[in-house]
Amino acid sequence: MKKKLTAIHRQALQILAEVGIKLHHSELVERMHQLGMPVKNKTVFLTPDFVMDAVGRAPASFTLHARNPRYDMVIGGDHVNCAPGYGCAAICAPDGKRRNAVMADYVRLAKLVHQSPHFNINGGILVQPSGIPADKSHLLMLYAALVTSDKCLMGVPGNRLQMQALMDLGAIAFGGRAAFAAKPHLLTLISTISPLQIDEMALDAMIIATRHNQPLLISPSPAAGTTGPIDMAANISLAAAEALAGIAIVQTLRPGIPVIFGLQCLGADLRTGNISIGSPAYALQSKYTAALARMYRLPSRCGGTLTDAPNLSPQSGYESMLNMLATFQNGVNLIVHSAGTLDSFAAISYEKFFMDLEIIDMVHYYLKDLDVCRDTLNMELIRGVGPGGQFLTTRDTLQKCRSHSWNPVIGVRGNTGDGPPADKFLKRIADRQQAMLHSYSQPPLDRSLLADLDDCMVRQGVDRSLLSTVSSQIGERSNH
Repeated sequence: MKKKLTAIHRQALQILAEVGIKLHHSELVERMHQLGMPVKNKTVFLTPDFVMDAVGRAPASFTLHARNPRYDMVIGGDHVNCAPGYGCAAICAPDGKRRNAVMADYVRLAKLVHQSPHFNINGGILVQPSGIPADKSHLLMLYAALVTSDKCLMGVPGNRLQMQALMDLGAIAFGGRAAFAAKPHLLTLISTISPLQIDEMALDAMIIATRHNQPLLISPSPAAGTTGPIDMAANISLAAAEALAGIAIVQTLRPGIPVIFGLQCLGADLRTGNISIGSPAYALQSKYTAALARMYRLPSRCGGTLTDAPNLSPQSGYESMLNMLATFQNGVNLIVHSAGTLDSFAAISYEKFFMDLEIIDMVHYYLKDLDVCRDTLNMELIRGVGPGGQFLTTRDTLQKCRSHSWNPVIGVRGNTGDGPPADKFLKRIADRQQAMLHSYSQPPLDRSLLADLDDCMVRQGVDRSLLSTVSSQIGERSNH
């Protein structure tokens, strides 16, 4: 694999040096020119030495700090962290019917993420809510995540003014500008535009985040055969070039700032032109993404419980399991889209959210492997039971039955009684969801701090009645 990685890496650097990357931002184009990089119109040509020197300044790992320190996350090294779904605008029912997501869905998902032990990070675009002002949705999402949960925070990319508003809100939540800038608190996902472009909004977001010393996740998503070359090796090299360019730019803005190498190398269905995230091609490209990140000594992001299935189905199960198992086995540091995503990023499903939590449970159990020693081999027990005996009623089984066997939370086993088994599966999901929402308790938040957050939102143009509606959704007990 080392030879393959070296070839992909060399081509990524060759792409940046010979083909270049287009930056839709006159300020940063000029900055790159002043640093000695050749420029033609908006296309910047980055030399290999410049790129790798910049990449070498980024830390191999960093800690993302939550309001509640028990949820602090180390991103990098051998640490594997899950993050929820991101960016879907539709909610999908088990029968495939769709509706637009609304702010109440965002709050509901934020509560479920807060309740799940698999997540130490909340927020981001859990869903893209309709029915609220588009230019204020970034603020409302971060506010809802802040007030609903005290876990680490994923931010929302935006233009310069929007990003500054988010940083202002974050600074209030974490004790002021100086305290906010002293540690990584708010992680922002930056998407490039394949092939080989970064737009003005993304570059503005990078500028503002670096000014506040907040970490960035650089995440190209070329689809093999459409926005990237059909050969996976070439597609990965293109994505790596875009990510390395973004990381180099960030390190020139603030040397040493934490950044994540986050390729989302997609497949494509060339019969339709649609992207594909459920095929083995996606899992295979994730494997190489993780390996490249280790080679660069950078934290990685890729993978997830991803599927092309349009609704909850056997297809959504087997595609998600392959992707998640491959992601964990390759030690990806941050796994966005760990729960709920359907239909090639087009929708999110509450039911699949819980199915994916079960997948994560199973993968954790599998990767713990066997403990093989004298006690676990237990020869004396086998000798005592002997030929033709049984182990069910032994003291050993009774002592270990609650801790040594894996049992599903939502999965169905054995006799399902009357009715289709699928109905029982959905009933168990509904019961689990209801139990988590019913037991949700809003984390403590000082009243004066909440008032400051509210005032900040109003100063940024958020209607106070809308803010009150969101606050009531956060505070209410769910009867779903």
